[in-house]
Amino acid sequence: MNFDFDRAMPFAANTLYGRLRRDSGAEWEAYVSHPFVAAIAAGTLPRAEFLAWMVQDYLYLIHYTRAYALLVYKSVTTGQMRTAAGIVHGLLNDEMSLHRRQLAAAGIPEEAIDATPETLETLAYSRYILDRGQAGDVLDLTVTLSACLAGYGEIGLRLLADPATRLEGNPYRDWIETYGGDDYSALVRVGLDRLEELSAAHGGEARYPMLLKQFREAVRLETAFWNAGRSALAASG
Repeated sequence: MNFDFDRAMPFAANTLYGRLRRDSGAEWEAYVSHPFVAAIAAGTLPRAEFLAWMVQDYLYLIHYTRAYALLVYKSVTTGQMRTAAGIVHGLLNDEMSLHRRQLAAAGIPEEAIDATPETLETLAYSRYILDRGQAGDVLDLTVTLSACLAGYGEIGLRLLADPATRLEGNPYRDWIETYGGDDYSALVRVGLDRLEELSAAHGGEARYPMLLKQFREAVRLETAFWNAGRSALAASG
């Protein structure tokens, strides 16, 4: 499928994020077109693998939300604090609620999720993000976070735009429509607007080579994370 990024996400096209995405090349394509994503679109992903992945994604989101909370702490103005706090609110009450709802419906309560060990993929990615937040400044952290925030938005839009995506009777339709929906797109736009402000304030152009390196590391870890469900099943079996 030929995805028109500029048309689907016009607010992101001529931005630092748009450049990072473009310059990640094949690594970005491997992330957004991973076999796990293709199986979601077709509705053929084994249910056990999806549920195991959802548990790991929930555990990852705990750390991801903490990283956005760290942005609240590191922000300079109250406006910046409100922006980061708004994303924290969206993650806690929208994205994580989707996970809790679907996992509860499958008979996996929140207590069981909290007791599940993190896979190596979960550990590597979540700790990398938190390390960038601790060692770097707000721009380093926001660049690293954007691979997940905007990447999932693009994946949702890609799947909804692709005529080959099966929606009717697809057990993962809720997942597709959540990330391709207006509410999530609005969250992405807020996050990328914030990234542009930080780039202007913290010398993003001069720092671009290092920012690209961090972004590409996040993309590589995102791609590996699609395998977290399979790893969890192998460890438990």
